Amino acid sequence: MENITNSFPTRYMLKIESFSLLSENDISKYESNESESGGFNWKMIIHPNGDGDGTGHISIYLAVIGASLLDSVCEVNASFSFLIFDQIHDNFTVMKGMERRFRNIKTEWGFSKCISHKTFKYPSNGYLVDDKCIFGVDVYVIKNQRIGECMSLLKGTELYKNEWKITEFTKLKKRVYYSEEFTVEGYKWKLLLYPTGDSRQNGQNISIFLESVDAKGFDSQKSVKAKFSISVKNQISGYKHHKKSGDVNWYSATASGWGWSSFMPCCEFNDPKKGFLIEDCCIVEAEVSVVGVVNCLT
Repeated sequence: MENITNSFPTRYMLKIESFSLLSENDISKYESNESESGGFNWKMIIHPNGDGDGTGHISIYLAVIGASLLDSVCEVNASFSFLIFDQIHDNFTVMKGMERRFRNIKTEWGFSKCISHKTFKYPSNGYLVDDKCIFGVDVYVIKNQRIGECMSLLKGTELYKNEWKITEFTKLKKRVYYSEEFTVEGYKWKLLLYPTGDSRQNGQNISIFLESVDAKGFDSQKSVKAKFSISVKNQISGYKHHKKSGDVNWYSATASGWGWSSFMPCCEFNDPKKGFLIEDCCIVEAEVSVVGVVNCLT
């Protein structure tokens, strides 16, 4: 995973005049206006007298605003630092910082003990001058180029049978022929048949493959796992078919077809006594079941 941060942080400053009046007016929590960083809206939350176990401290938190936006992206990672301005030396001091993941179940991160009242009020530190102070937050939104996958195995999938009848076989002139498409578990498939074999066979064997029609459109993370067998049916006996069963293979954009270059010898296929080619017609049957799917992790 590669993290890309903004070149510069987004800095938001909050100036408080008459800090002591917060307590006198029972203001135990103050939320700043919203500010934008990395395409998200944020606000700073200050508890002047501490929050939770932050007694004797100022508690400061950063919150992401807009649950609907988080719904669309699931999460946002941000690196942030809380600052306080030194009014004597005219510079900001980093109090505390962290990198955290903001999600719908956790939209707020920070420190219950960000700075102690003793440190904050100590005159020579310059943080509280004439009852005035300035807090700040630097926010870097980290854009995650996340790569991952989710594998789902399917239970109880049915075996689908597709029969392909090829007539006038000896008149076929093309190098390769395709069956009509058929659908299994929502995915489209077709058979490929080379009457005299593919480039590896030199006319010695018939080649047959099962191809995923959808696979060429898959992204790099998508794949479908299928178990299959292919048969050339014996039309005389009705049961002595020439059948081959494949391993369970993953179909993807780079591997859209699986099968056998040397499915069966041409001499055996063309022998009328064998029953595979009768009246210049053959029947090819595929049995396919989809057993798993891999999708890009979102």
